[in-house]
Amino acid sequence: MQSKKRLLAYLIAMCLAIGGFAACGDSGGQEGTTAAGDSGGQGGTTAADTQADGSELAPVTLEVYSQAANFQGEQPGWTAKILKDRYNITLNIIAPQAVGADIFAARSASGFLGDLVVLDNVDIQSCITAGLLVDFTEEMMSLGAFGEYKGQLDYYNSALEGVEPGQYYAWPTELANTSPTSFTPLSAGSPGTAPTVPWDYYKAIGAPELNNLTDLIGALKQMQDMFPTNAAGEAAYGITLWPDWDNTSLENVNQLTKWYGQEVPFGNSSILLDVDGNMTELTDDDGAYKKILQFYFDANQAGIVDPDSGTQNWDNVNQKFLNKRAYLIWNDWQQGFWNTSERAENGENYIMAPVGDMKLYQPSDSYFGTGRAFAAGTTDPVKKERVKMLMEWMTSPQGITEIMGGIKGYTFVDSTEFPGAFDRTPIGENALGDNNPIPDEYGGGIYRDGMLQINQWTVSSIGTNPETGYGFDPRVWPMTLKQSAVGTLNDWSDRFGTASPFQYLVDHNLTKVVPYVNVNLVPDTSDISVIRTSCGPIVCDASWRMIFARDQAEFDTLWATLKADLDGFGWQELVAFDKTKYQALVDERARALQG
Repeated sequence: MQSKKRLLAYLIAMCLAIGGFAACGDSGGQEGTTAAGDSGGQGGTTAADTQADGSELAPVTLEVYSQAANFQGEQPGWTAKILKDRYNITLNIIAPQAVGADIFAARSASGFLGDLVVLDNVDIQSCITAGLLVDFTEEMMSLGAFGEYKGQLDYYNSALEGVEPGQYYAWPTELANTSPTSFTPLSAGSPGTAPTVPWDYYKAIGAPELNNLTDLIGALKQMQDMFPTNAAGEAAYGITLWPDWDNTSLENVNQLTKWYGQEVPFGNSSILLDVDGNMTELTDDDGAYKKILQFYFDANQAGIVDPDSGTQNWDNVNQKFLNKRAYLIWNDWQQGFWNTSERAENGENYIMAPVGDMKLYQPSDSYFGTGRAFAAGTTDPVKKERVKMLMEWMTSPQGITEIMGGIKGYTFVDSTEFPGAFDRTPIGENALGDNNPIPDEYGGGIYRDGMLQINQWTVSSIGTNPETGYGFDPRVWPMTLKQSAVGTLNDWSDRFGTASPFQYLVDHNLTKVVPYVNVNLVPDTSDISVIRTSCGPIVCDASWRMIFARDQAEFDTLWATLKADLDGFGWQELVAFDKTKYQALVDERARALQG
């Protein structure tokens, strides 16, 4: 679990290269609540308006406890300079993923978690109950973006025990100013998850029609046989996997279950939930989890699975993505490791290869948030005011643009062709991949280190910037879209007869958009927690063994043994608990569709 949420750092960073999400990872036990709310209300004068020059303020260090962070210590680089220059704020980040989960209990016991905290919903509630979080109503209502998101803020806070009507304790992560049931494709119309391959290599093997996963394996094998190494001579594979995001099951399997209309909720449940709200146990013989295990097994039998897959970590894998050493990627944000406008023009970008029997499970925009929230934990009036300034920056169009686009004047500039919009600079197009040194005038260091190390944001990248009328995400800036509509996308459109990958899925009935609702889920009881903790390693160990099984007979035996072993650890009790738990999610999705 510790490394799993490293994905979040890259979700933010991918917005530079071509673009988190949704946020990924287990959100704990509480995933918000939903209903369309009033978006009215008035925002106050912003901190950015009143304090553009932080030199008039006394220096303040804010302790930020973030469950999403992978970095512990003082925020470095270009983000540090922005916050220091404008608000005379220094961030000291506390990251349980970096130093261990025990720090949560220790700091809670001390009575102080942080001046600003980013917590899973279930922990937001427990910390309000314990008195570790403070009423932030006055400060929240003064934020310039308060009126725009008031409906979502009302609904979230009204669901928290101990919060009175009209009080605001927390701001849910990644709110969207779209609608509860819309899906906003990014990256030239890419779906959130789909089989995605390098167009030049796919074209080189004839861009064959793929009817099923067997055909996909065949295509990947042809690519690997034709291009066994990258340009630097390093070995490349059709598929590369990694174990350090695994939880109760394999994350690389969980993500691909969405290709066939099912998801493993939050990556840590014992069930598969389909696009129509039906639930079945993870180990169902006809379920997508076994189907994807079979896919990986078949791929390994074909010799196209990276032999390091079972032992490498995410750091190794992202270097392989950056250097074109894996030919299948499964999520739109992963395109950012390689895709650029130059490669798009040359027909070298990664793009979806549609598989005819898919039924993609596509969540809608995160209108109500993504299962975490920001909250204040300080009663010190000076620090509380400075937390408000930080929140103003993180919720303002200027701040969101900087978080997602980088350094104005260096990685992005005002557009000359599209008035009011922004353009990425040549440096900004692949700032994450190149990770070049940053000039001292912008804060120094290297680019990735200077990104906001809280590793979570207040507003979703798919939202619209109210000041420009364009999206926040650099992938949907008009110049980026213009640059994308060449080479790769043109060739792809000619081959498949559709303007974009997502439109292809819609036209061919290969996807269904599911409302992304933010629901209060029942936390595990102590007994269920023990069962879940016991069953997870059994599922993961058996799953890896199945991928690398000698033959189909061993694969089948391992599956049967897994099911028998799990029943000895209370698996059926866990399945029954999860079906009841996630019924709240099913009910809220149905409610969202009713308007």
